[in-house]
Amino acid sequence: MGRRGEKNRSGKMEEIIRVSILRENPASGKAPGVQIYEVEANREMTILEILQKIYQQLDPTLAYRRYRCGRRICRSCEVKLDGKIVRGCATLLSPGKAYLVEPARPSSLIRDLVFEFDK
Repeated sequence: MGRRGEKNRSGKMEEIIRVSILRENPASGKAPGVQIYEVEANREMTILEILQKIYQQLDPTLAYRRYRCGRRICRSCEVKLDGKIVRGCATLLSPGKAYLVEPARPSSLIRDLVFEFDK
């Protein structure tokens, strides 16, 4: 991976998308906390792409729904972005900016960004 401001293999400048994620595991009894990730990007990326990159390259303990219906109707990828509920498969994050990602339904939280649909 390149550093901020370095060119990648295709010659594009790498920038950082800074994502703060509210992490919580109710089963552990520990207090929730915010974890900050810096993801290198040379283009806008969907929230799901960012979460996948965090999971694969930075933190394999992050819990999120990986399923993507591709039609923006299933709602399995819903998260709260800067206080507003959005679909992670369709919402773009821009390099050079910072975001707060939280679970869409904290009252039915399983872990991190995963919640129960039936509640």
